[in-house]
This record gives sequence, structure tokens and C-alpha cells, in this order.
Amino acid sequence: MQTRNTLQATGLGSRNVHIGSDHGYTFDGDSVHLEAELVVDTLDGATGQEWALQLWACDSPFDGQPITGSKIAEAPLEAFHYAGLNRVSAVAAAFPPAGRGQHNMVMVLASGRQGSFEQIEDYANFSLPASFVQPRLAGSTGFTLFDTRVNVMVEGIENPRGADNLSGSLSLELWALNAPYTSGNPDGVQLAVAQLGCLGGEQSWPALNLDLSLLARPVGTWHIALLLREWTPAGFVTRDASNFALPVSWAAEAEVEAAPVVEAQAAVEATPAVEEAAVKPAAKAKPAKAAAPKAKAPAAKAAEPKAAAPAGVSINTASESELAAVKGLPKAVAAAIVAARPFKSIDELVKVKGMGVKMLDKLKGSLSL
Repeated sequence: MQTRNTLQATGLGSRNVHIGSDHGYTFDGDSVHLEAELVVDTLDGATGQEWALQLWACDSPFDGQPITGSKIAEAPLEAFHYAGLNRVSAVAAAFPPAGRGQHNMVMVLASGRQGSFEQIEDYANFSLPASFVQPRLAGSTGFTLFDTRVNVMVEGIENPRGADNLSGSLSLELWALNAPYTSGNPDGVQLAVAQLGCLGGEQSWPALNLDLSLLARPVGTWHIALLLREWTPAGFVTRDASNFALPVSWAAEAEVEAAPVVEAQAAVEATPAVEEAAVKPAAKAKPAKAAAPKAKAPAAKAAEPKAAAPAGVSINTASESELAAVKGLPKAVAAAIVAARPFKSIDELVKVKGMGVKMLDKLKGSLSL
């Protein structure tokens, strides 16, 4: 999937194999064709390791120093059979970065073992920057949180691709994240989701106002982001996103009398939509402190039952049978927990198949990290 990380050359490899003057790439739907002339100085120096071509979208041209970028594709190569000029061609799944910004494209020749290609042997920058035509949010976005519901507003969703280019199934998702969204798979808790269906090329959906179930109220203070994701052969991939500047907080369920109503809006810019958008709270919006819910009783009394509670079964270390022994936890859900860990918080269990908010509320007292 998309991965936003750092491209750097911690000292180039043997340089026994390097990229020739003829190299390029072509996108075809959800895949990319990579072609390059590779010059092998000596065959002995090219054996004993595995090779791959990678395509990166970076914030600036790459010169070997660390820069931020997204690895769009990686194509393993067959072993070299002779020294001199080798022309290689490969096809790989493509995961372009979200948003509408321009990116410096870099082809990387990497080596490694057992399918892990971490050593950069050579690289080549492409002269012209590239931007990616993909479904996107248009205009302003906003949300309003209620006790068990959330209202999501989007001024429009567009598919700027050609008229004959139908999108994959689109999903609009509201997330609580540990940090503002940048790229790749969201790191946090999904709050709400709406499956929208496919959108034709050069078509749009205007004025969306969606009333959705609030899937979770994770304890803590969170950055909120609205993600537009598209189904591909490799699963859902984020195509555009809008970050909201106003954070939202939830207290522990035992201390909550009524969930707060929180409203927020953000504008989606014509330039990279992943940049943090300014929030203009609506008339009912409350300051950040208003996101902290009321406690039923003084804090000291509310905390006493928690202090006396015994340690629960660890969701990160317990075996499947130990989890299944917890009262109210089905065996299938216990197996799904083992498959999905590690978890950073108990509330992340709401993402596990078969685990709902009500079930999690009942089980929290019996579980621990």
C-alpha cells in the first residue's frame, strides 16, 4: 500500500550495476510499467543478491540525502545473466500519493535479499514533475458529532479522469488520528464510513450531507480527518483527504453523561488537499475544552472502581484460547484479534471483524493492552 516515508542513500551499494540513460515509466490504471537499461560492469558482482526497480514520488529531486516521499511501485527483477547492457521491463501495482500536488519522480535501483530491497544501488531523477489524476474532494467539508451519530458534509466529490474512466467503488471515511493525515493507511480509529459506489469520469456528486453511525468514541484527544478512498485490486487506497484543525476529545465511557456535540468545517484547496485545512466552527461549535464530556460524579469517586479493577487479559500477548476464555468474547473474534494485533489502545478493537461498539463496551473491563 501507499507508504509515506524517507528515501535516502546511506552510502550507495557496490555500483557494479547502474541505471543507463534510457529509462522511463507509464501508468496504466492501477499498475505502472517500469523500463530501464541497466549496465552490469561484472557479472560476479551482480550475483548473490536480489534486485528491484522502484518508482518514488518525492517532495524534491533526490541527491542521496534524506527526503520525504512515497514509494509508488516496486518491481523485483530476474537475475542478470551477462555483463554489459541489460534491458529490463516490469509491471507492478501502483499506489500514487493522495492529493493533487506535484511530485518529483525518481527511479531507484535497489538490492536486497528475501524480497526486502533496502540498499540503493543507483537512482535517476526525471526532469518534469508529475501530478496524479484521481477522484477528489471539492470545496468545503465538515462534520458534526452527536451521541451515537455523526453528520458529514462535503460540497462535492469529483472524478476528473477521462469520460470512459469509471472509478472504483468510493468510500468516504471519518478518522480519529494520532497526527494530521499525510499519506498511506490511516493510523487511528475509524469513526464513520459511507460506501458511495462508482463515479463516472468527468462526473461529480454535489452537496453530500450524510447521516452516519458513530462507530467509536476512542478515549483521548485526536486529530480528525476526512478521507476519500477508492477500491483497487489491492484494496482501498486513499485518493484525497481533508484535515480539520480543531481536535476532538473523549473521556472514558464510565465518566460520560452525554457525548458533546462538536461541529467543524474545512475548506478543500485547489492545491494539495492533504495540507491541513483551516477550521471555521459553526454557530454551535464549542472551544476545544468543550469536547471534554461531563462527569457524573466527582473525579475521585469515578476513579475508585478503576483502581480496584484487576488486570485484564492482554490483547497484544494473550493466546487465542486465553482471549476466547473471556466471557462474552466469541472464538471467531478472538482469532481476529490475534490476526490484527498489535494494538495501541483497547479502542482499536472496534476495527476487528465481528467486534462492535456495544460488545467492546462490555468487554473493556476484562481486557488490557
